[in-house]
Amino acid sequence: MKPLFIFLTCCSIASGSIAQNRAGGAEGRSMEAKKLQAMEMAFITKELNLTPDEAQKFWPVFNQYRNELRSIAKNQTANDQLENQQKMLDVRKRYREDFSKCVDQLRANKVFGVEAEFRNLVRREFQKRESERANFERRK
Repeated sequence: MKPLFIFLTCCSIASGSIAQNRAGGAEGRSMEAKKLQAMEMAFITKELNLTPDEAQKFWPVFNQYRNELRSIAKNQTANDQLENQQKMLDVRKRYREDFSKCVDQLRANKVFGVEAEFRNLVRREFQKRESERANFERRK
């Protein structure tokens, strides 16, 4: 429970910084993206219980995987949404095999669930912050 509290505290700090840096433009967003990426690395490393040696092998593969998914997402259009989903699934299947070269099969399968869990935690935290900000604005 304590690690979850620490993680949520980090998310709170990051989301507060994002709100403050909105006027800062691309530089503020870039800095916040790096903070979020660092929190994601810490979360995934903890949840997969990666040893330092495993982490050294895992993270370059994960970063390649993430870059491929971003490339597919960036190039998608409304007309071929199903095709893009299939491309993303194909990438996940291929990288599941690559992840299993870095960690055991059980943890390789767990990568995608842990990744989704992190996104959901961050999404909920940002929604909570936005709601609090909107409530604060209404009270003024």
